[in-house]
Amino acid sequence: MKKFFLTGSMIAALFILSLSVAQAQVSVISNATDGVSGPAIPTGGSGLGTPSQVATVTTTIATILDLAVTTGTTVPINFPDIASLDNGVTTTGAVSLTFRSNLPWFVNVAANSSTFSDGDHNTPMPSSVLFYKLGGTQTFIPLTTTASSVVGTTGAKVQRGAGTIAIDYYMNPRYDYGPGAYTLALTYTISNQ
Repeated sequence: MKKFFLTGSMIAALFILSLSVAQAQVSVISNATDGVSGPAIPTGGSGLGTPSQVATVTTTIATILDLAVTTGTTVPINFPDIASLDNGVTTTGAVSLTFRSNLPWFVNVAANSSTFSDGDHNTPMPSSVLFYKLGGTQTFIPLTTTASSVVGTTGAKVQRGAGTIAIDYYMNPRYDYGPGAYTLALTYTISNQ
């Protein structure tokens, strides 16, 4: 068996070599994303600079109350025979309204005139001969020039959102008005107040 003796200078050299290797391991890090090595990143307390900052984002959202007639801008309701005048005509889904609102809302409808235009001028047909209702509900309501609710009310608004609602019409002039083509304009309004 051979014995080795280390002198003091050899021990000092090994200690310095060992210390240099340990420092190299501490002071060089590998960048995991690109494999490039670089100096160690300080992780605490006594470095210069501010390690974090606050940034603020502001935004302004406009009030949106939007209503569009997507189907039913012109709705023909015809009475071609005795049965239609005896029973009236229901037009399911006559009008489709698309709404968008970021406020609670409701929709009203009103006739633009108290009577239909054209037709038999000797006996004007009142707007109340035409009835409407929200699709899927039971009760038809006569149209007048006073705005009345289609969906929601000032006291019971619909929650904000977007979607489509359908409106049904029913009309029965019976034999009270002469033959001819009659016209009535209606205004649908979405509101928050």
